[in-house]
Amino acid sequence: MDNVKVAAEQAYATIVTELAAPRFFEKLAANGIAPRSEGEAAEMWSAASKLHVLYTAEQEKAAAAQVSSLSAANQQLDEVLAAAGLGGHVEKSSAYAGAANVAASQPEIAQAVLTLQAAAAAAMQNA
Repeated sequence: MDNVKVAAEQAYATIVTELAAPRFFEKLAANGIAPRSEGEAAEMWSAASKLHVLYTAEQEKAAAAQVSSLSAANQQLDEVLAAAGLGGHVEKSSAYAGAANVAASQPEIAQAVLTLQAAAAAAMQNA
């Protein structure tokens, strides 16, 4: 299990350093904001991470309030699909096609994602 944990931590670090952090600093640069030192960059990343936690919590509250209406809409869609003979599992369209394409075209990111998926599967088996 320790090997899986280490591999998952390394995979997460790869995703942050190869995908998330560069995108974050590109967005800042596009708005005229650039860290003047590594320390300042670390502080910006830390503040952004904390803001993201707050934002995510607020989004989860809003989403929870809409669950019942979405559930009803999904049930209606299931009925329409079943009536049309298209029942069963319907695949999600790729709303994240851009990020998926980046991940697939960069082997280290693709490997990190696969490692995290394997770690999640291992954690589920051990639970």
